[in-house]
Amino acid sequence: MWEVRIQYANGNEKILRACTNRETALRYVDAIYSQGYPMHVAYLVRPSVDGQVFVPA
Repeated sequence: MWEVRIQYANGNEKILRACTNRETALRYVDAIYSQGYPMHVAYLVRPSVDGQVFVPA
C-alpha cells in the first residue's frame, strides 16, 4: 500500500489517500500538481508504515 501525503512547511504531514500501487498514487499527485504548484506545501507518495494503512471514509 502507498499513501499520498501533504507535507506542510513546518514538516507536519497528513495522509490524504491510500492507494494499492505506486503508479496510482503518483497519478493522483500529478493530478493535484496539474492545477498549479501550491506555496509552502508538498505532496508526497510514501509506502505505508508497518502495515498501518489509512482507510478513506
